[in-house]
Amino acid sequence: MNLLSESVSPLLTKEKLELLKSHKILTTLDFVQYNNDKMAKLIVQNVSEIIKIKDKILASNNSKPMRGDKLYDMMLKRTVVIHSGIEIVDRMFHGGIPSGRLVEVYGDSGSGKTQLALHLTANTALKLQYEVCYITTGDANPKRILDIMQNLDKDGDYVKSLERITFCHIHDVYQLLELLWTPEMKRYKLVIIDSLATLFLPIRGDAFNDSISLLNKVASDLKRLAVVHQCVVLVVNHVSRWSREGTTEAQGATLPTPFLGRYWCSVPSLRLYSKHLSNNQFELTVVKNVYSAEPGPKCSFSYFFGNGDTHHGQV
Repeated sequence: MNLLSESVSPLLTKEKLELLKSHKILTTLDFVQYNNDKMAKLIVQNVSEIIKIKDKILASNNSKPMRGDKLYDMMLKRTVVIHSGIEIVDRMFHGGIPSGRLVEVYGDSGSGKTQLALHLTANTALKLQYEVCYITTGDANPKRILDIMQNLDKDGDYVKSLERITFCHIHDVYQLLELLWTPEMKRYKLVIIDSLATLFLPIRGDAFNDSISLLNKVASDLKRLAVVHQCVVLVVNHVSRWSREGTTEAQGATLPTPFLGRYWCSVPSLRLYSKHLSNNQFELTVVKNVYSAEPGPKCSFSYFFGNGDTHHGQV
């Protein structure tokens, strides 16, 4: 279930939503599970109105049965493949990343995580001509994307391509959860979240159950977004500095564990570890790929930063 908003019912005004939030009633599930009489007193409504709101919530969340073959055909028709525009990277995924996947790229600061996200954004909007939603906790930089586009295609329609990219600036996890359920999200074939770690850092020391509950909600909503709207969701993450969270084995090498803990490690279907080697040389390692039984490959290459070419590298 999604976050409570005015779209659920006209009776849920901004003031009443803030009041519910102060009582930790954040989602439609929280609302449905709350006692009717107590809810009526809390937001000053008749019990009958509370029941009507709950019935509306339950009706909108009832699943509709569908035959497996029809569901599979529908999925195939909506599946697209997202390319980075960097040949050696796309070759690791046999041409690109199919939609319906939750992908994570993690690494240290300056390891090229955001640069990969920008390359995916630029290529998707320019060459694939799909709409992109770039959700950021920092400053949006369309100039960097424009530079990449000009490097990818000297004669591209950059203005039209930039129009296909929507930048969303958020400050906390609740804004992210609210955004993920907006109707506009169904337009996008690529959704970038840069970065998820930044949103969870302020609440890392909060009550364990509360933080795990939020992380579980985010993980569930990101997976739902990728599958329901058949898009690629790319999450940018940091490495963990907590020794108790251990390390990850990939191709015989010991790699750092992603931030957000052991629970999060099982969430993405594809995990990439990004590393800065030297100068403009970077390395990507496939740490996890649930769709392949083979050990994850890795490749080294150069990004485009506005002062030279890219797409050179080796596996």
